[in-house]
Amino acid sequence: METRKKLYYPASHIINNLKTAGKEWMLKDGTEYIGHYHSYIDGTYMTGPEYNAIESKSLIKYANVIAQPDHFIYNKLKKKVVFKTPQYKFSLPTLEDYRNGKFLRHFISRRNKNTFEDIFEIDKEQFNKWATPGKGIDNYLYEVVSFDWKLTGPEFDIRKPSINEPGDRSKDNVVFGVHSTNERMVLLKDKILPGLKNYITDYIELSIHSKYVSDDIKKLFV
Repeated sequence: METRKKLYYPASHIINNLKTAGKEWMLKDGTEYIGHYHSYIDGTYMTGPEYNAIESKSLIKYANVIAQPDHFIYNKLKKKVVFKTPQYKFSLPTLEDYRNGKFLRHFISRRNKNTFEDIFEIDKEQFNKWATPGKGIDNYLYEVVSFDWKLTGPEFDIRKPSINEPGDRSKDNVVFGVHSTNERMVLLKDKILPGLKNYITDYIELSIHSKYVSDDIKKLFV
């Protein structure tokens, strides 16, 4: 039997009958919890649609114990780890990136946030600290998405009808465009980092189609 922080909570301080499909909560032993739960104003979360003095168990934020064993051990043993707050860092592609036609970008936000005001870009160094548990940026508190940002090519997709399959658009040859490709990637990653599509609205940013990129770079790919 597990007890709550207080003996009594008024009804206005309890939210009953919540439900999770997974990847949200787990028991203190690291077992992922799926099903009904309820919460309290003081940040307590327990199993069951409402409190049961015998059956309800405390819940903690879900962490992938297999993928992040160091982090789970930290939670269990209260190991002291000093984390740093990530800082906005706008990365610029190199000439080699332009030759490759793309470069990798990283965006971060606190978990359980769903507005673009909570999102900002970080550099590779900060991403590496986030990707290694206990090495600088708390990957339990923050979510990161990374993806290739297209730099060269036509501005929009160009579809060339197939000679072998005339009339069948599924067989068209497609030259993928900068704007079209980057927009697709942002919309895809927005499912992981809600609000990203509102944070990134310039899909030709940093590409050869941007007015802010130097003519010396553009002329190499025209």
